[in-house]
Amino acid sequence: MRVSHNSTQNSKPPSPSRAGRLDFGERLRSLRKGRGWTLDQLGRRSGVAISTISKAERGVISLTYDNILKLAFAFDMQMSELLSEPQASERPQMVTVERRGHAQVIENNYYVMHMLCSGRARKRMVPVFATIKAHSVEEFSKYISHPGEEFVYVLEGNLTFQVEGDAPYVLSQGDCLYFDSDLGHAYLSSGDGDTKLLVVCWHPTSSEIDDMGLGAREL
Repeated sequence: MRVSHNSTQNSKPPSPSRAGRLDFGERLRSLRKGRGWTLDQLGRRSGVAISTISKAERGVISLTYDNILKLAFAFDMQMSELLSEPQASERPQMVTVERRGHAQVIENNYYVMHMLCSGRARKRMVPVFATIKAHSVEEFSKYISHPGEEFVYVLEGNLTFQVEGDAPYVLSQGDCLYFDSDLGHAYLSSGDGDTKLLVVCWHPTSSEIDDMGLGAREL
């Protein structure tokens, strides 16, 4: 078999999304090995399938928001710490600026999430610019549920916010809502176009959940 040595073809850099997956995968593998955990141990601690963790570590897939949160809980880290690059200095960040187009991106069949100011490792809030691709609750394999609170502001389009077992809430541009995110929930775009949202999340760490007596809640 002939192997091509065309430098133009072989030196093509990975796409931004692929590069982001590779960077996150390396960070995840480093954290896991730093704890001395096998894939099986991390899977049991987090509740994330071993095959999913393995693919994420190799940059094959992007994890869903809730799976990233489950892994952060397993490491007893804030989600922002898991998503951010290791800091060269221990000096606290007082101001974090992120230029347009530089946000970390999480994408799957349901949404595209730009994780805003992801370069700041320790922050209590997780701000997200989200584009909702799902248009019916049947597209979800299950409702999303995790400890914490969320604020949502509709920037563009119409949002159907579905809580498991409850009537849907329909929001238009300029509307907002705030809810406990341990409710099973789903974001859906109403109409033909995709809805764009500003979402701000707060998640306790696993140790904070224990302190609040919420340790029995399922992630």
